[in-house]
Amino acid sequence: MKYFRIHTADNAYLTKQPRGIFTTVGKLVDAKTMNEEEIKEYWENREYFERVLPVPPFYENGNPEGAITWFKDSEEGKQIYAQMSFYREMASKYGVELFRSETEEIPGEIIYEDEFQIAVKNVRSDIKVTTKKESFVWPDYKNCIANLPNSILKYFGAETVGDTLPLADKYLDKDYKNVVVILLDGMGKAIIERHLKEDGAFRSNLAGIYKSTFLSTTVCATTSVLSGLKPCEHAWIGWEIYYPSVDQNVVVFHNWKQGTEEQAAPYNIPWTLTPYENVIEKIKKSGTEAYFVAQFMDNSINDFNDVCLSVKKLCEKPEKKYIYAYWNQPDGIMHKTGCKTDETHETIVELENAVSKLAGELEDTLILVTADHGHMDNEIAVLQDYPELIDCLERLPSLEPRVLNFFVKKEKEEFFKKEFNRIFGDKFMLITKEEALRRELFGDGKYHKEFLGMLGNYIAIATGDTSIYFTDERWAAMHGSLTEDEMYIPLIVFK
Repeated sequence: MKYFRIHTADNAYLTKQPRGIFTTVGKLVDAKTMNEEEIKEYWENREYFERVLPVPPFYENGNPEGAITWFKDSEEGKQIYAQMSFYREMASKYGVELFRSETEEIPGEIIYEDEFQIAVKNVRSDIKVTTKKESFVWPDYKNCIANLPNSILKYFGAETVGDTLPLADKYLDKDYKNVVVILLDGMGKAIIERHLKEDGAFRSNLAGIYKSTFLSTTVCATTSVLSGLKPCEHAWIGWEIYYPSVDQNVVVFHNWKQGTEEQAAPYNIPWTLTPYENVIEKIKKSGTEAYFVAQFMDNSINDFNDVCLSVKKLCEKPEKKYIYAYWNQPDGIMHKTGCKTDETHETIVELENAVSKLAGELEDTLILVTADHGHMDNEIAVLQDYPELIDCLERLPSLEPRVLNFFVKKEKEEFFKKEFNRIFGDKFMLITKEEALRRELFGDGKYHKEFLGMLGNYIAIATGDTSIYFTDERWAAMHGSLTEDEMYIPLIVFK
């Protein structure tokens, strides 16, 4: 049997052990740190735990022996863990770091036990305990990549479609001949910290850290960069999306049927059902030149040096302009080899050198370098290995291996929830569609007319490093969920 605790880094006065998540969030309520709606939801959640989770009797006497509780890594314990999403969200929102400690040994003298937990005193110091950061980062649609293009639109006098990004606004404070945004796919905060020197071009010009969208994936985030819209507004929410109008899962960028390279329709389903006006077009309409540089837009581009050369040539044109340049690395190499490999390191260093060289060759130009999301090495699970789960579904999941969109048969819902949490409850947070919308995970804007129909009745969000693959693809590293490594992205400024 394994045992686990979710806790903070600081020790509680009474137990001299790291403070548990329930006490931690309760203190946020007592201090009135949370707003009224959040406090109301806290009491609703607390009522659930008080109803389901037995309270050890020693708490009635004030816990005189300083006992602490550990959850069992059992079906019942995983059920409790799965219900902690609100507590995780509040801790993240109010800057409290959470950790998960696990041990396969009994961590002390047991003074209480039920099907969910044990309580121990005289905590042992001679056992092996593995502690990992619970690095959940909830989206912030006033400080994310969807806000950056609105800063650009505002700068060029074009109509915005959402809030601007304060981090970028302070650099858009003078009249430049050229404003260039270079997006390097997958180059999140953790990646540059792992691979690049502090005094190198990128980290020494780091303006700050902000967030990706949910999902933290290329389709969703780059569509926000191109449109200025939140995911719920543009509805390009993942690599594979269920389109109810055609009743199938579609690989969005390719217009393929899921799991094949066969066209899903004789027309482009995403662009037909979910079109949007991009920032380039809006700036042109406002009377300023604007350009899009990317390999899939220009067959003459073979590598990133060609991207930089194209940007340089455009910057040399006499008129004022905006240039958005996209490159598919280091995302591609990390998917294939992982986040920590020599190949990834060499790729990122080459990108840094190329951008630094470009910045040194340009005048009267503001260059903003960013990413759409981060990356993390992943452990692989395959959904087809669990036929009891497949049998509950109306169709294969959509979205991504790190965030799975489930259409669960109504008569199978209770079994599916119980079975999924039994198997994956310590690796994924399973929430309902209604909870995802209430949490505004996809944004707080006006829903695109296709958006709600794309979502199943359950969404599974990875909390650790496991990805659940449901087609033939397998990758060494992945992204899409709400961990720090996936959500935090840099804004690097050359001026």
